[in-house]
Amino acid sequence: MYEFMIGQVESVYPDAVILETDGIGYYIYMANPYRFTDKIGQDQPVKIWLYQSVSENDIRLYGFKSQEEKTIFLQLISVSGIGPKSALSILSLDDHAGLVQAIQAEDNTFLMKFPGVGKKTAGQIILDLKEKLPKVLAELPSSDLFKQESLNIQVSEQVNSPFLHELEEAMASLGYSQREINRVVKNADFTGVTTTAEAIRIALKFITKPK
Repeated sequence: MYEFMIGQVESVYPDAVILETDGIGYYIYMANPYRFTDKIGQDQPVKIWLYQSVSENDIRLYGFKSQEEKTIFLQLISVSGIGPKSALSILSLDDHAGLVQAIQAEDNTFLMKFPGVGKKTAGQIILDLKEKLPKVLAELPSSDLFKQESLNIQVSEQVNSPFLHELEEAMASLGYSQREINRVVKNADFTGVTTTAEAIRIALKFITKPK
């Protein structure tokens, strides 16, 4: 079984990246693979943590930017009603500290913002992982989970800014339509936001509020 793989990013797709190593290209499903767009064609190797799923008719590789992200994924798919696809949708938020905090705070509303997560499933996530997840993460040899990853992109009021482009790609990977994305970009208030993770939180809050 693979633990991680080091190679060069050859292509990025809405649900995966192709990582080339030793002349072989691996199709690796990921949460928000657009995080690796700037790595395409670069000589600098990328390390991706892996989980291999084997079923009767399919073998898939799921990839993660960090060991912490992989650990959260494994805990999520241990919950009844959460499969790999739903787990990746949840991880697409990219604010893993916020996710852990929401589970600890029993914030059903936060969890129900993700595609495929209803009230029952959100409750099951909280029941199964509220106590367990923080303990499992604390046991990792090294963890930078709660260090905010800034993309160093300044907020721009222009719809075609790089910052909003990252937001649009992240929302698309979460399953939102272009119409919904356009409504968020046009109407949500991103004042003071400095990272894509913050922008996605605001976008999800905006898109799920009563009209």
